[in-house]
Amino acid sequence: MGRLPLIFLLLVTPAITISGQTRAFDNFDAPTGVTVSRSYNTTPTSRRRNLITSTEKKGSSVIGGVNLPGMRNFTTGDPKVDSYIAESSARYNIDPLLIYAQMHQESSFRLRAISNKGARGLMQLMPATAVRFGVTDIFDPRQNIEAGVRYMRWLLDKFDQNLELALAGYNAGEGAVMRYGNMIPPYRETREYVRRISLRYASVTDPTKLNSAKKVSPSAAALLIRKESRPLYLYEPSVFVVRTPDGRAMLINH
Repeated sequence: MGRLPLIFLLLVTPAITISGQTRAFDNFDAPTGVTVSRSYNTTPTSRRRNLITSTEKKGSSVIGGVNLPGMRNFTTGDPKVDSYIAESSARYNIDPLLIYAQMHQESSFRLRAISNKGARGLMQLMPATAVRFGVTDIFDPRQNIEAGVRYMRWLLDKFDQNLELALAGYNAGEGAVMRYGNMIPPYRETREYVRRISLRYASVTDPTKLNSAKKVSPSAAALLIRKESRPLYLYEPSVFVVRTPDGRAMLINH
């Protein structure tokens, strides 16, 4: 891709130092950002979420001969992508099923997904975020996932391991979270993003839902896998877990 204009980089690149002042990243600085509804209830998120655990405590699955700590037989449908999630999550001590749930919302596991705001790849990196974390090819799945996981680790540390604030920061930028007093910003899309991924994560870590997942036929699986999430400005009731024809588990959109 071509070089971004300097003024764009100054607006959206995270943690840039200008004249001795550090500016935080905010995805909604761009002209295409979501309009803020200032009448929205911005009650602080004070509850600590202890959902980020060491991958050593999670089960493993073997896909393509590679041991994948923590994936618990869940798959994106691509063994290489599964292995990149497991590797990066282990490196940054994040539950890989959180990253799996997040990727499902971000890109529906599509390698070359591009959002209308310019986010790219499996975990939908904004170009400035990709630059921030040293990505040279935003559509290289290994680089893209590594940067997305590393950013989540940074956000969790930044917001004292609060998962909801970390997710809000990933969607809106940590600058937006900080600007609203370390609360989820009053953006409808960001609040729906946090709600959806929290629900997905709860689903994939709930043994009862995994055990009750129905096996689908190859033709049904192919249709379901191609189905994308609803836009974030629309409420999404839920997602569900199915068993693919090879017996693995996969998150599916309605």
